[in-house]
Amino acid sequence: MYVCGPTVYDEPHIGHARSAYIFDVIRRYLEYKKFKVMFVRNVTDVDDKIIDKARKEGARVEGSGYSLIELAKEVSKKYLDSYHRDMALLGIRAPDTEPKATEYIQKMIGFIELLIERGAAYASGGDVYFDIKKAKDYGKLSNQSTDKMEVGARITPGEKKRDALDFALWKSAKEGEPSWPSPWGQGRPGWHIECSAMSSDILGDEFDIHGGGIDLIFPHHENEVAQSEGAGKRFARYWIHNGLLTINSEKMAKSLGNFISIQDFLARYKDPDYMKLFFLSAHYHSPIDYTEEKIEEAKKEKERFVILLDKIDKALSASLPSGGGSGIQLFRKKFEEAMDDDFNTPLALASLFDLVACINKMMHGKESFTQAEFEEMAAAKIMLLELGAIFGLTFARKNLEIKTSENIRLTDEIDVVVIDKAMVEKLIEERRSARLKKDFKRADEIRKQLSDMGIKIEDKKV
Repeated sequence: MYVCGPTVYDEPHIGHARSAYIFDVIRRYLEYKKFKVMFVRNVTDVDDKIIDKARKEGARVEGSGYSLIELAKEVSKKYLDSYHRDMALLGIRAPDTEPKATEYIQKMIGFIELLIERGAAYASGGDVYFDIKKAKDYGKLSNQSTDKMEVGARITPGEKKRDALDFALWKSAKEGEPSWPSPWGQGRPGWHIECSAMSSDILGDEFDIHGGGIDLIFPHHENEVAQSEGAGKRFARYWIHNGLLTINSEKMAKSLGNFISIQDFLARYKDPDYMKLFFLSAHYHSPIDYTEEKIEEAKKEKERFVILLDKIDKALSASLPSGGGSGIQLFRKKFEEAMDDDFNTPLALASLFDLVACINKMMHGKESFTQAEFEEMAAAKIMLLELGAIFGLTFARKNLEIKTSENIRLTDEIDVVVIDKAMVEKLIEERRSARLKKDFKRADEIRKQLSDMGIKIEDKKV
């Protein structure tokens, strides 16, 4: 799986959380079905938005002596750290590999050279553009025709391309901005080329799943297809696009005053499960509208699970059942059927609520239970925890303690207290295994993830 990750220029918000969560659930379910998953999520750490943010930060710290290049690096690092921190707080697993655009400059240059060699791209005045007319079936991913795209398309001042639909693979340097040497002069890559270069380098010329937000279908993913096929690569077999999130039926924007960061959500509600249950209520491909009423409903839904699990624990305190539970396997079957049908999380979640209702009905009004009923309760608990884990649900009562992210500056730090013992132990074990395999890169990534959660790891000789 290759998923388009964040452009790190601001605090991650709940829209970012939805996309990251959806692909985490898909990954977990594929692993549950015994697939071996290689999960790649990139980071765009050089971009116009990052540079613009750096300029604003430079104005704020005028006289600091920082160059725009240094500020851009600091901005991207700060907000990537914020992204990692918030994903850890939500219990969203880190990718197996997380390539950064700035680490792939030379391979992007090599990819562009290949496109020029194959006649699919051309250099023009220090820039390099992809030639849309050389792209077979351009528009097939977004179901558009080039004739319709050309209507209203214009070449803006400063662009040196032949056709209005051609897009930049390499952009010549602007004074003071981050840039790298290339056969076409100092510059930096266009946005689209990074994903084609990264995915083919890590996963090969053809891989199974490419994911991202539905807003990336055109032009980003359409251009990725054109680039990769232009370079003679087959690219992705399947595409998965998540729907966008609105706030009270409006697009989320700071200018509208409805921007909700992940930190701000957790500061208010204290529990990632509420956000996850809200996300699960809609199919991943559908848009979803955030309201406080829906989060209140998610709180009630979680309470249904927690109350039943508490009741089962109390009932089982005097019994140690073994085996059994065959009567509730229908709910697992329904869960899997829903997830096998294009990851239909609302229907899969409904099967878990049906299981809760079934066990509640069996336990209602009783003070003692048969051995078979004890076995059903024990099996129900195991099933709820196992299938709930696919959704990243902890069903824990412990809340997070977290400060709001409002007005965080480059030098600020956020104090976070979060203890999810099971997740921490799993990460520590995964890191131990990575070190034994001498996969020190992965071990360092896990150390960083734990550090973001406020947990320090020290390796000592025994």
